[in-house]
Amino acid sequence: MAAILGATLALGASPAAAALSADQVKRQVETRYGVTVLRIEAVTEQGRSAYAVTIMNPGGAFNEAFQVNTLVIDAETGRPIIQYRQGPGGMQPAAPPVSARTSPATASTP
Repeated sequence: MAAILGATLALGASPAAAALSADQVKRQVETRYGVTVLRIEAVTEQGRSAYAVTIMNPGGAFNEAFQVNTLVIDAETGRPIIQYRQGPGGMQPAAPPVSARTSPATASTP
C-alpha cells in the first residue's frame, strides 16, 4: 500500500485524480458481473464519492433473468460499498436506501 501511495505521489497525481469515471465504472461492472448497466449516477455514500449503478441480469432460463438491482460502487477503488450489515436483529441498512439519496424530496401537504 505504501509503495502504491509513494508511486502516486512521485508521479504528481493527486488522490482526487485517481477517481474512476462513470464510463470506467460501467465497463468494470459489466465485465466483473456479466450484467448490463442501465443507468449510472454520481452519489455520496458514507462520506465518500460513489456511483449508484443500476444493473440488469442477462436473460436466460434462471430465476434472476432480467432482474434489476442497484449497486453502489466506490469512485476511488471501483469496489462495491456494503449497503446492509448484520445487526442484532438481522440485516440492517448501513445507510439510507439509494432512492432516499438520489430522488428529490417532495413537500408534504398539511
